Amino acid sequence: MKSINPKELSKKDNYKLLSGSVIPRPIAFVTSMNEHGTLNAAPFSFFNMVAGTPPLIVLSVGRIRGEIAKHTGKNILQNKEFVVHILDMDLLKK
Repeated sequence: MKSINPKELSKKDNYKLLSGSVIPRPIAFVTSMNEHGTLNAAPFSFFNMVAGTPPLIVLSVGRIRGEIAKHTGKNILQNKEFVVHILDMDLLKK
């Protein structure tokens, strides 16, 4: 058995290890609105369910230098609302 120490890996290598370990990895298509009513839509591969009762999901919105840079994160924090769309193969093709 081989042990992997994430402290010894680069950020890129840790990402590859985690994203390759969870298979199949669900993709969430998340929509949110800003304060002007502009719709934002973005795919998120770091998404999963946490619990059924109460129904909880986890959506990881990355930060850049500690700041929330993505519109999705800013919109969710401001409006406390977003929609997760689960895509099927027909929608994926479109």
